[in-house]
Amino acid sequence: MRSLRSSVLLLTLSFSLPAFVGPACAEATVPYLERWGIYGLDLGSGGIELIYSCPEEISGLGLNGAGDMFAFSKMIGGEGEEFWEICTLGADGGVLFRVTDNGFMDVYPAWSPDGSRIAFLSMRGETLDIYVAGLEGGGEELLYDSGFHDADIHWVGGKIAFTRNSQTWLMDEDGTGAAQVTDPPRAGEWGNSVLPFGDYDPRISPDGSKIVFERMVDDGSPHGNYDLYMVNADGSGEEALTENGWTQGLATWSHSGERIAYIVSAVGAEGRYDIHLMNSDGSDSRDLTSEIFPPGFLAHCAAFSQDDSRIYFIGEWWGWKVLESTIYCFTSSSEVNLGDPITVTGSIQPPVTGASVTLTYTGPGGSKVTRAVNTGQDGSYGDSYEPQEAGLWRVEASWEGDAGHQSSSSQPSEFTVLEPEEPPGGIPGFPHGSMVIGLLLGALIIWASRERVSGRVYGVVGRNPP
Repeated sequence: MRSLRSSVLLLTLSFSLPAFVGPACAEATVPYLERWGIYGLDLGSGGIELIYSCPEEISGLGLNGAGDMFAFSKMIGGEGEEFWEICTLGADGGVLFRVTDNGFMDVYPAWSPDGSRIAFLSMRGETLDIYVAGLEGGGEELLYDSGFHDADIHWVGGKIAFTRNSQTWLMDEDGTGAAQVTDPPRAGEWGNSVLPFGDYDPRISPDGSKIVFERMVDDGSPHGNYDLYMVNADGSGEEALTENGWTQGLATWSHSGERIAYIVSAVGAEGRYDIHLMNSDGSDSRDLTSEIFPPGFLAHCAAFSQDDSRIYFIGEWWGWKVLESTIYCFTSSSEVNLGDPITVTGSIQPPVTGASVTLTYTGPGGSKVTRAVNTGQDGSYGDSYEPQEAGLWRVEASWEGDAGHQSSSSQPSEFTVLEPEEPPGGIPGFPHGSMVIGLLLGALIIWASRERVSGRVYGVVGRNPP
């Protein structure tokens, strides 16, 4: 038997990939932390959010009907096939829960329509079979065993689509009524690729009427060349949606049923792992990510958010390593008057979103003030601080690093806080204008005093002035 894993999860491929250089400033900022992660791509803005990150390999992402929980398989406790387990995670990156915990390979989870159960593939004997379990774990039950490898499951309504003998099959959700849907040319015939000729990864449309899948059309490369096809659930009306023979598949329907997202893993010998999007009739096919993903960042599978505004996907940093980081710190001016604020700006490179930066302000006498700020989407930060003492100050920025970046500290940036200048001719401590006003008031008081004295003299001495 050829590689079992490659017959379950679409291809661990052997072609050239771009050298890893970490996130690049020229592309959209893709958060970098650990090798594997679950990300969200905003279809309106193109922004990319990191939802969950881990060093262990993950695969087979699916979103429940309520849109608030992921299911996926994760390698836990080792690197052999028996270490694959089914896990769930809140769509906001909340609590991770391990659904299966055994010595068998458990992969390719598929949500039940009501979100109460998960179907998955498990190797408990000589073949892969379809099992089902509740969300709390335990109670795993065999749902279907054809006697062959059963793979690539998808659950919509009361039906489950799956791959059997390199063909697309459909059965009732209780495991009965299995029926063949497609009959591809040369199905099951081994050539020069990691999989035999045939159809793989069926996905049922939201209304249950159609199934999209990928078909190996050529074995000229070791990873196989595929096109996406559509067929009615009863097996009629089969048609090709693509005709380029790329290594592509793992399609997913939008909840509206109007669009299909899929992964292009390679074009010829060049590795891609990009997300593509097309209308459900195959029109308007376009590449969403090759212009915004930095080199070395790969997308492995995708799922639409409940409102179809985002595409969730599993991302991998090829050749992951802990990166060196550099933090910069600048002041808005080299001088500032006492009582006025100084503006400090800077950034972490490569960009790190949401990092906590510590700014240390050191005054003329050596006293220190520390302030914390967070970086934005592009790794930049800013702060406004009002020094309370005149003299020479300096400010430095630092951060502790994270799972994907080393810590770093900036060079100090100096600035001088000036005492307010006294205008010439004034009394020390008093502005010149205040002195003039004081003199005028003094003169007025003297004049008024003389008038009062004069009036009293007239009244006492003569009543009749001379």
